[in-house]
Amino acid sequence: MRWWDIDRVAELDTVLFGPDTWTPEFFWSQLASPVARMTIAVEVGDELCGYVGVSVAGPQADILTIGTAPSAQGRGVGRRLLTHAADCARDAGAEVLHLDVAADNRAALGLYQSFG
Repeated sequence: MRWWDIDRVAELDTVLFGPDTWTPEFFWSQLASPVARMTIAVEVGDELCGYVGVSVAGPQADILTIGTAPSAQGRGVGRRLLTHAADCARDAGAEVLHLDVAADNRAALGLYQSFG
């Protein structure tokens, strides 16, 4: 993710998470953080399909956020983003990857459970 992606990522975050959305300023802070890695997924035509953020601090890593555009859901984008986040965490030396998810988010729970 680059600074010019922040507005459209923040807009998608609002669509996906409503009142729990991240502000553009928070995305800016994560881009500036030395321990956070923010990634977006785009398709041909520059369509934003999703994004993921991971923070690594020593052997511990946390998925900060992950979201898939409604138009891209069910096409494996979330799985690829989660795999990418896990790879980033592992490459940075993390041994454990944590993630919080809403108990009623069945699609996300299924994805995360498939990763163990």
